[in-house]
Amino acid sequence: MFLRTLTAAMLVLASMPASAQPVPAPDCTVDGTLSDEGGLRLDIVYRCRSAGAITFHADGDRVAGKVTEFRDGDGRALLPSANGWRVESRNGLAEARYRYDLTGYARAVDQASVAVQRGGGVLAILSAWLLEPRGYDRPPTIDIRMTTGPGLVFTSGLPRVGDAWRLTGTTVRFAGYSALGRLHLEEVAVPAPGSLRPGGRAGQEAGQGTLRVVLLDGVSETGRAVLMDWVRRTAEAQTNYWQGFTARQMLLGLVPVGSRRGVGYGRTVPGGGVTVMVEVGTEVDTRRLFDDWVLTHEMIHTGMPFIRGRSTWFMEGAATYVEPIIRARAGWKTEEEVWREWVESMPQGIGAFTIGLANASGRQNYWGGATFMLLADLAIRRATEGAKGLEDCLAGALWSGLDGSRRVDLADYAAACDRATGTTAVAGLIERHVERAEPVDLAALWRELGISMVGGRVMLDDRAAGARWRKMIVMGMRPTPRVRLPWES
Repeated sequence: MFLRTLTAAMLVLASMPASAQPVPAPDCTVDGTLSDEGGLRLDIVYRCRSAGAITFHADGDRVAGKVTEFRDGDGRALLPSANGWRVESRNGLAEARYRYDLTGYARAVDQASVAVQRGGGVLAILSAWLLEPRGYDRPPTIDIRMTTGPGLVFTSGLPRVGDAWRLTGTTVRFAGYSALGRLHLEEVAVPAPGSLRPGGRAGQEAGQGTLRVVLLDGVSETGRAVLMDWVRRTAEAQTNYWQGFTARQMLLGLVPVGSRRGVGYGRTVPGGGVTVMVEVGTEVDTRRLFDDWVLTHEMIHTGMPFIRGRSTWFMEGAATYVEPIIRARAGWKTEEEVWREWVESMPQGIGAFTIGLANASGRQNYWGGATFMLLADLAIRRATEGAKGLEDCLAGALWSGLDGSRRVDLADYAAACDRATGTTAVAGLIERHVERAEPVDLAALWRELGISMVGGRVMLDDRAAGARWRKMIVMGMRPTPRVRLPWES
C-alpha cells in the first residue's frame, strides 16, 4: 500500500509545472498512535525507502529498554544488538513496528533537559522515543504523523508539511523537543522573521508564524494565564528587536517545578525544528517572571543557528549581550542598568581573550562572548556611521536563512552577518580575538565610551570620544514600541 501511494504521489509531482516547486517525498514515514493505558504508550510504524538494510537505533540503554514488541514488516520479532534493530529491505522498503513505554522512560529520567512528566503530559526530546534510522549517507527526511487518543495531544517544533511533521537536514538526536499527553497547548500568532522590516509583508498570511506554547501540569488556572501573558509579551519584545519573530514556528515547553517560585533552567535545542524548554515555579509570581532574563535569553538562541566547532562563546555571548538590550527597549530596564550589568560582569570573560575565545570555558563563554558582541556592535556602528548595529547583523543572518533549525560554521555565520551590514566587522574581530588571541583593555574601552562607576552608580559622560556610539547601543537608532508590563496596562 505504501509503495502504491508513493508511486501515485510521484506521478502527480511529475505532472506539476516547475513553478509549483513540489515538496520532495520523504525517505521515511512514521505513523504513531499515542494512548494512555495506565501511562502514556506509543505504537510506532516506521517505513523507510532503501535498497539495503536499515538499523533502527535507540539513543542509549534507557531508550532501548523501553522498546517492546519490535517486529519487521512481516511480523517477525527482532532482538536488538548494541541498541539497534536491523531490518532487511524488501522491494525497496524497510518496515519496522514497535511499542514504547513513554511514561516509564520519562519517570526514570526525570530531567527537563531530556524527558520529564508532569501529571499526564510529557515533554521530551524526539530521540527519547523515536528510533534513529541508520543506513543512509545523509540524515534521512522523516515525515511523522501521530494519532492521539481522547484528550491527548502531540506537538513538536518541526515544520508541518501537509498533515505531517517533517524532520529534515539533521538526525533524530538533534531534532529538539516534542510534547505528548494531557497538557495545555496554546498557539500564539507571531510575525514571521523579517516581516516587520521596511518592505516586509506584515499582515499577509506569508508573514505569519506560530509559537506553540506547552504547559505541563502543576500550576493553577490563574497561574497559567499569567505565564501565557509573560510569554506573549516576551515574544513581542523579541519581535521588536528582530523586526519579526525569531522563528516561523517554534515550540516552547514550560515545565512547572514545585521547589521554586521564579524561573529556573532553560534550554534551547535547534535542529529539525526550533524548540525551547524553561522551568517555572508552581507558585507563579508576575514580577519575578518579568524581572527574570532566562526566557528572553533562550528566545535569542532561537534566532540563530547552532554554530559548530568551539563556538559556544559566540552563541552564549550573543544571547547574554542582547538579552538586556531587548528588555531595555521594551521598557523593562533602564539604559544605566544595562551598562552597570556589563561593567560589573564583563570582567569575568576578559581572560578568554588572552587564550583565544575558542578556548573559553564556563562563564568566560557568556561574558567573553558578550564583550566580543559589544566590540562588534561598536565596530559596525563606526563603519556605517551609525546606520547599522549588531541587530542588523543578527537579524540579517536570520533573514538570509540561517535560522535556529540550521547548523553552520562560524566563518559562514560571520560572513552572513557582515553581508547584512556591508562591513567586515565580525570577520575582522574573529581574526583578532579568536585566531590571534589579542587581549582587550576593558578599562580603556569604558573610558572611551564615557562610562564610570561612582559611589556604586553608573555615570555616563556624553563628552567622551565614543559617547556617540554608546548612545546608539542600548536603545537603538530605530523607534522601538514599548511593551507594557502587566501592572502598567
